[in-house]
Amino acid sequence: MIRVFPVKSGLALVILLSLATGPAFAQTEGDALPLVPDGAPAALEAPPPALPYDPVEAPVTGNEGTSDIEIGELEKPDPDSGGILDASMGGFGPDLWAGTDRALLLRLLAQLPTEQNSPALHDLTRRLLLSTAIAPPRGEVDNGASLIATRIERLAAIGLTGAVAEMMASAPAPETDGVLMQLHIDNRLLLNDNEAACKGAAVSAEMLDPLFRDRIAIFCSILAGDKDAASFSTNLLREGGDLDDPTFFTLADSLTAGTRPNVKSLTDPAPIHLAMAAAAKAKLPSDVLETRSPLMLRALANSPLVSDSVQLAAAERAVLAGALDASNLAERYAALKFSKKELDSAISIAEGEHSPRNRALLYQAMKLRKLPVARAGAIQKAWSLAAADGIFRLGVAVYRAELEALQPGAELAWFAPEAARALFLLDQPEQALAWATTAQHFAKEPEEKRAAALLWPLTALAEGSATGPGHERWLAAAMEENAAEAGMHAGFAYSLFEAMGERVPDNRWAALLQGSVRAGVLAPDPAYMRAFRKAAQAGRRGETILLAVLVLGNGDLTEDGPTLLSEIVVGLRKVGLENEGRRLAIEAALAAGL
Repeated sequence: MIRVFPVKSGLALVILLSLATGPAFAQTEGDALPLVPDGAPAALEAPPPALPYDPVEAPVTGNEGTSDIEIGELEKPDPDSGGILDASMGGFGPDLWAGTDRALLLRLLAQLPTEQNSPALHDLTRRLLLSTAIAPPRGEVDNGASLIATRIERLAAIGLTGAVAEMMASAPAPETDGVLMQLHIDNRLLLNDNEAACKGAAVSAEMLDPLFRDRIAIFCSILAGDKDAASFSTNLLREGGDLDDPTFFTLADSLTAGTRPNVKSLTDPAPIHLAMAAAAKAKLPSDVLETRSPLMLRALANSPLVSDSVQLAAAERAVLAGALDASNLAERYAALKFSKKELDSAISIAEGEHSPRNRALLYQAMKLRKLPVARAGAIQKAWSLAAADGIFRLGVAVYRAELEALQPGAELAWFAPEAARALFLLDQPEQALAWATTAQHFAKEPEEKRAAALLWPLTALAEGSATGPGHERWLAAAMEENAAEAGMHAGFAYSLFEAMGERVPDNRWAALLQGSVRAGVLAPDPAYMRAFRKAAQAGRRGETILLAVLVLGNGDLTEDGPTLLSEIVVGLRKVGLENEGRRLAIEAALAAGL
């Protein structure tokens, strides 16, 4: 079913008429600035697919009179069930949505957060949206909402543009759905393919969101050389008061007047802004970094419309949001130019000013060090500075290749505890355990022994065993490290152990009842927690994952306390997600400072 957004009279009529004339682009003086440099990753590379699922007739065998096979049209596959991950590729299986109400599913999917501080939750979200699974049946009252369009929109919102391209290739044609068409238009704008964007808007104007349609129509009128119509429509839109977008009006006025605009602020950039700025040969201000959109951060990281420093900062934030691979950021770090003097003084410079450029400087200085001990020292310093800035996860991700190239051994025993924690964060438990063993075996100094002992909760969670002498050494080390928080850390660890099915002796719990001040935590929404419990109890896997992400996905894993987190882990295990629950537990332990 085609979804149609309501069309107002007045401006809407002007817009529809302007789009109906077709995007016959006029020649302009000089070339517009490109939205992305040559060779940059495409936002959504797949071309708009043709309408799929034409009826297929079974072939005639020639012995129709004796065959019991009925010949007719094959049932059309449901595009809402499509995906690119089956169970063998990390998908959650064809029965993912068994027992889940379709209307509830659509409502919950639309609430998925675009920003997630947890790699484990981000991975669950990605796999959930990409899984090939039988879609829930439509109800008696159905508004025609497309499940696959909602999934693709969420993938785009969290910046997974490559996945969006693959999903679009198997989805119905954009012309059949307003959401898909808006994604297609935004994609074409980001790729500087304005002609395709305008064609899409022209054939689908009535199904587009009105304000989205109005802005693209005005831009297309400008590109087609009809500046009088564009100016008239811009004034109508401005006077209507429905659009609060000063940057759009600044760009539209400049393009119709033939002047270069001065964009003073743009804290919520969209593809239309980047396309118009490129056409107007405008530069965008640094406050574009205030955007909370992973998709736009990825686009800005590749955009010559902003300064090199803004590109690099956008790339860092895109990595943290999961929209850009950390290896891409490492390549950007390696490509910057530094003097020998800067490289020789990299640590002192980076300590003096914490900035993306100086993080790149430190990265290059590390690459120049050939000995493992020297490299480990540089990595340790980079992690320390990143932790001070609250971006330890970024530092770990960027140095992943260099970390994995190091081999645990006696000469790196001092580095082993930090290497183990980093590898646990990277979801590499086997390598992490090897470094933890190195820390335990080769620790000599008291500080090294304490650091090795503090790894016990992580190794115990990874190995699935909370028994053994490591507990007493850990508790003693925790008391020595920070006596005021040792009890709280112990309670957090015990909660995670029991969530993973490990029994913690009563005497360990009883030892924590010392009357210390209890940490205040935020209470989860009772409606969502009730829905999570019911979904997990009933074995509704997809619904359980979705609600777990909604409960935990907006903030720090520790802000809701160990009780809630443990219940989420238990729920995931109930629906068969043992490894996912363990990964979340280890990540939470790291976030809690264990």
